[in-house]
Amino acid sequence: MNQPLLNIDSTDISLDLITKSLSNAPFLRWLVVLAAAVFVISALASPATAQDQGEEAIVGYRILDESAGGPHTIQLQVSPVTPILGISRFAVRVLDTASGEEIHDAKVSLLAAPAEEGEAQYTLALNSPVDPTFYLSQLDLETGGVWAVEVRVESELGEGTSIMSLQVSERGRSGTGNGWGQALFGLVSLSFILGITWVWWSSKKALRRREQQKRQQG
Repeated sequence: MNQPLLNIDSTDISLDLITKSLSNAPFLRWLVVLAAAVFVISALASPATAQDQGEEAIVGYRILDESAGGPHTIQLQVSPVTPILGISRFAVRVLDTASGEEIHDAKVSLLAAPAEEGEAQYTLALNSPVDPTFYLSQLDLETGGVWAVEVRVESELGEGTSIMSLQVSERGRSGTGNGWGQALFGLVSLSFILGITWVWWSSKKALRRREQQKRQQG
């Protein structure tokens, strides 16, 4: 009775062959190029970062504007970075214009009014002891177009108001921002599917080699 010369686990052979196949495959280099392309596209698709304005925005937010309101410097951030119909979140940062220090005990309110039609929206913005820097709130922007957002601040320094404009886009798959998002999603999905297909094909190839080795040793 013939016995195999070596007791080799078939799983080890399969994994080893797959590893060798993948490490030498030109396909991996192609995946690296694809990943780099995805990264570049995502960078181009991202809106201008807050660093362009000398400040750093909250993750997922965009600095809409920063201006003087009485004794205060008022910075307004918005999320999503490209507002669409529905709920938009706002973050307000209040500074003492004279000293540049943050003010953590102010009373902050927002009043947003559409330029054309629709009802004005009002809300208070509140901060927390965990993160007193930003006063947070949200508004339901029901119509597209330009909105005027009035930020009112009251503190021990006095009162101040700043008015900033906000463009709200209609919902739709054909929007300018959606094209980049769909292209990026398509590239990521394609690379994922191709990667799985390559691993499956390599595994099948490795199994065939293992069967050949078993027949040769038999």
